[in-house]
Amino acid sequence: MFLPRSLCDTAAARGRTLEGHDPHASARDHRASTSATAFFDAIAGRYSRAYALDSNESRRRMARALGLLPSPPADVLDLGVGPGREIPFLLDQGYAPVGLDSSKAMLEHCARRARPIPLVQADFWQPLPFEDRSFDGVLALHGTLAHSSDAGALERLSFELARVTRPGAVWLSEVPSPAWLDSFDIDFGSSDCVIRRTGTQACEYEDRIASASIHVRIPSADDWRGALAPLWTVEIENIEPQLGAAHGIELAEAIRPAIEWRLIARRR
Repeated sequence: MFLPRSLCDTAAARGRTLEGHDPHASARDHRASTSATAFFDAIAGRYSRAYALDSNESRRRMARALGLLPSPPADVLDLGVGPGREIPFLLDQGYAPVGLDSSKAMLEHCARRARPIPLVQADFWQPLPFEDRSFDGVLALHGTLAHSSDAGALERLSFELARVTRPGAVWLSEVPSPAWLDSFDIDFGSSDCVIRRTGTQACEYEDRIASASIHVRIPSADDWRGALAPLWTVEIENIEPQLGAAHGIELAEAIRPAIEWRLIARRR
């Protein structure tokens, strides 16, 4: 997700504030979030260091994704492609990916890859700049869809993706579950970030290093199914933590409610 990697194994798993952080002070200092585009422009230079999954976890998740996508050489739209960390996995398997992102800075990082792909700068919460039936698969990984612009945005996106995909297309998303937000009993803060709850299914996330913040929406399972119907069938599976000392995850923590879901949507 958008949460810095250094905090994922502590804050989200244990659900507590860090010593010295005053949640009431955070509320008093509440600031309006920047746009999603401005936020990702601001963090682009440090995304791979602070936000991206480690290489082992990336490989594990992409192996699952590749097993669910239509067979290559399928055309795959990568929503919120960012610096393009999943692109080599797709190219190695013979897929034809197209990356879309609203952040010019993220796309500039992606364009530096050794094997460039077509890249499009656009806001995927708006009408998509593609012809009907252009793609066989869609990826929206690592919390890309957690920053919807309004309550109806997911439903509009589902209709747009149905328009630009072919019958039988698969749309895979990795999204935070409500358990992620519930793991923070009160506001959370560290030297890198602040998370301020703004509702039962929403929060503001501030990157203190980049001096940028963004609004986060956490739909329930029923919300997801309702937004994607009637054009998609939806299966939701837990993204379980990878056990092992290298990840600092104890068995007792592994049985907590999953803080991330994988949405597997199939076009009707």
